[in-house]
Amino acid sequence: MDHLSTLKGRIGEAFVETVLRQAFYKVSRLGRESQLQHMFKNRKSEFLPDFLVWKGVGTSSEGAPLHRILCVEVKYRANVQEYLRQFGAELLSNIGEDWPELYVIFVTDQPDEGRSCFQLLHLGDSSANAPLSTIDLHEARALGIGKGILERQTELVTQVFSLLRLSSAEKDHPRKPPVKLPVGSAVSEDIQRSEELRA
Repeated sequence: MDHLSTLKGRIGEAFVETVLRQAFYKVSRLGRESQLQHMFKNRKSEFLPDFLVWKGVGTSSEGAPLHRILCVEVKYRANVQEYLRQFGAELLSNIGEDWPELYVIFVTDQPDEGRSCFQLLHLGDSSANAPLSTIDLHEARALGIGKGILERQTELVTQVFSLLRLSSAEKDHPRKPPVKLPVGSAVSEDIQRSEELRA
């Protein structure tokens, strides 16, 4: 993966963390730099999700607080559907066995027409026999993330990622420095004439 896509992935994680916090989830990073990683080492694969998130959902009959706990992986992909066509089966076989309840949130700056920049794949709802597909994050009622939260973040995703695209394009095709043109007598006469007309 190129550096720009890696950067967009990190930025995508920050956007998703903001979305989750605005939806009243507590968020803890679960990646390799986290202390929590040792709690999950009984899995076969080396994979660890990006976030462990939880939210209070009431109390038990004994009055103890109850929480909804989720594992969330965040991926930036320019074309989500193409990624799932190419690597969906590999995603299910490598991760799905150990993490059947994993929520994968895709952040994209190029969603299909009418789709959100934040799309969800729940591995627990996926079948090995059917092609993988996503839903817009606000459509996952079980997560309780409002469309308004995503609309605000979508504006930022579009702005930030378009700036990164422009920056990358300038790096690949830098602007030429301005060239000093020699001012000959004909050019000097034209300038003098235009200044006389303005006066």
